[in-house]
Amino acid sequence: MNILVVSNMFPDEKHPSYGIFVKNFCDQLDILNYRYTLSVMKKADLKAAKIIRYIVFYIETFLKCVFGKYDLIYIHYASHSSLPVLKAYRWIKTPIYTNVHGSDVVPENSKQEKMQKHTRDILAKSGKIIVPSEYFRAYVSKKYKISKEKIYIIHSGGVNEKVFYKNENKKITSNNELRLGFVGRLSYGKGWKTFLQACSLLKDINLSITIVGNGPEEKEMIECISSLNFHNKIQKYNLLSQKELQKVYNELDVFIFPTEREGESLGLVALEAMACGTPVIASDFAAPADYVVNGYNGYKFEKGNVKQLSEKIREFYNLSIIDKENMKESAMETARKYNMDTILEQMRKVLVE
Repeated sequence: MNILVVSNMFPDEKHPSYGIFVKNFCDQLDILNYRYTLSVMKKADLKAAKIIRYIVFYIETFLKCVFGKYDLIYIHYASHSSLPVLKAYRWIKTPIYTNVHGSDVVPENSKQEKMQKHTRDILAKSGKIIVPSEYFRAYVSKKYKISKEKIYIIHSGGVNEKVFYKNENKKITSNNELRLGFVGRLSYGKGWKTFLQACSLLKDINLSITIVGNGPEEKEMIECISSLNFHNKIQKYNLLSQKELQKVYNELDVFIFPTEREGESLGLVALEAMACGTPVIASDFAAPADYVVNGYNGYKFEKGNVKQLSEKIREFYNLSIIDKENMKESAMETARKYNMDTILEQMRKVLVE
């Protein structure tokens, strides 16, 4: 089988996390011994460079679709990536599979909303639609009135257990300190403010806070940190490689995932943290509500509820060392359901059947 992989997101050395799910998908194609050709776009920091890269990406993808010989065209991120495929559609007979991820289905701004017509169009023309979770399968089926039988689940590249694992020297810190972490884009709906405000209600606990990420709300977050006088509690990183993230997850006692996004189709960072033996406190909302279990591998709280999040953090803090260790083991057991073997089996089902 020869597959054309189309995506407007793909990582590079400068942007190691940008479209990492597409690279992981390609790595898994290698394991399955499937041949593939990339038609992808890497991130540009300047607007002019971004426009040029999109033009080149669209032209190259169109030409590959029309003149290339492939058994399958596999699209990642339906809205933007589908445009050249849709333009080429009248000249091709190659089956199209489309993998949707989040904001391509649940738009979060006016630009993404305008792209919805392309998402609807490519999903109608796709032989199979791939989603990251059961939550998103139901969401896509309902929104676009598509039979669930046409929608398949691949857990967005899954958790690479060779990268994300519990270090042998990982320890529970003493009751004198609680290490909390947040990893994600600093943008609308990610819940970083809910996290910081919840921490401000825990003045009697010695908190150590790690934040990894950047984005359009970074300036607002810095101002929030200043207003809460948290400078001495927070260690801030920009986007990190997966290897560096593994170290961060292992340094945490608990990972906070306060998403408020309806388009949170999986929440891979939470599962990566679990794989490193770090319990998760997450919003009882979207995909994380399905795999975070109260008192087992972490806790859930009502999305946006600052007081309730602070209470869940305190509840974890007050657990005995034995209970915390049991929760760590349960978190790793949950992450194993999303490991490489599971993903490869899901991919075989989608690509072969």
